[in-house]
Amino acid sequence: MKLPHPSELRRHVATYGAYAGALMVRGTELIGKLCLYMLAARLLGAHEAGLFFLCLTWVGLAATAGRAGFEKAAVRHIAGELAFGHARAARAAMLTGGVFVVAGGLAATLVTLAVAGPASTMIFGEPGLYHPLLIAAAAILPQALCFFAAHVLFGLDRGVAGQFVQNASWPVFILLAMLVGVHSLAGILCALALANLASALIGLALILRTPLAASPTVPQAQAENLPGLWRTALPLGMVEIVQVSITAIPVLLLAACASPTEVGAFSVANRLSQLIWVVIIAIGSIAAPRFAALHRRQDWPALRAQNRRARLLVALTGLPPIALMMLFAGTILHLVGPGYEIAAAALVVMCAGQLVNCLLPCQDVMLAMTGHGGVLRWLNLGQLATCAVAGVLLVPAFGMMGAAVLSALVIAQGALGTTLMVARRMPQVI
Repeated sequence: MKLPHPSELRRHVATYGAYAGALMVRGTELIGKLCLYMLAARLLGAHEAGLFFLCLTWVGLAATAGRAGFEKAAVRHIAGELAFGHARAARAAMLTGGVFVVAGGLAATLVTLAVAGPASTMIFGEPGLYHPLLIAAAAILPQALCFFAAHVLFGLDRGVAGQFVQNASWPVFILLAMLVGVHSLAGILCALALANLASALIGLALILRTPLAASPTVPQAQAENLPGLWRTALPLGMVEIVQVSITAIPVLLLAACASPTEVGAFSVANRLSQLIWVVIIAIGSIAAPRFAALHRRQDWPALRAQNRRARLLVALTGLPPIALMMLFAGTILHLVGPGYEIAAAALVVMCAGQLVNCLLPCQDVMLAMTGHGGVLRWLNLGQLATCAVAGVLLVPAFGMMGAAVLSALVIAQGALGTTLMVARRMPQVI
């Protein structure tokens, strides 16, 4: 058998090494989050586990609102500027984005502290949620900074490090805290805040150790000025908020009309189905700065090859776990904890939505990194409208199954919409 030439091996490592590293890191996240959810469900019981997942959902939504899209904008600007060797402009984008994220994270924290009481009683009808929400508010700013630091690393083409900071480190830190004796709801929520803070500091250390140096590969005269960072962030911020809202709305609507036990079981099933996003986001995060750099250079053949490579890798790595969750939904949920198998049918339905997402992946990233954030915003607003209208009709009438159908519907709508829009706006990259 003829062995490949060393130069060919190096080329394959350069092409696929970052994707493999990102998937390994996200595999660590997958194991860490799965163990975290299972241990939390067993330690807290169905009622308190439902409160924990509600707080986790709230923190994610508030931190996303606080970041206001500046983390996504930073990826495009840092990668795009470094493609032409503009280190000073890349550094300015990084610092400006950081200031806005700190301000937004503090504002989101203060809003949460102000509305925790009314939200717990008037929206969720669960007075016991008040104190957990107050504690969870401490995690909002650290999570916003953690995600921003990770996206700066993405823009610096350090995707594996960014994946570790954003996704793998903090769940493992919380899990370790639980293993050494943090078993109460309040303690786990405090661990959530401290874990995100530790991850943000790790991200900062990695950024400081990364030189902002790049050799321009395109003549400087061909470089077009990027819009202001806030102009890039504005539509992307709305996109991020809508995306988190879409994942949160089914849980929040169910919480308003079902028992905490049902909410806890559905939350576990919902988060299990969302683990498919582990694969999609891992590959999309590696591809994002490359999309941005290649688009700014107007290198359409390379951009098309990069897009096809990302889509193929998602399909190859995402379809097997979807099949497992659809075939063995009840068994998997029973392993999480007794009683959670009541959400087995809901898990199968949500995996059907993720199947569409897995077959048509990363096109939202393509739109975001190529200056089509406004288009992406309108697509996401369409998803939000579908989520709101269908949610009011489905969840009160059909409970857990209505929430599952709602989740699958908006996920499939997003994948189809972004793919069709990329095909219309940039047919040369499909």
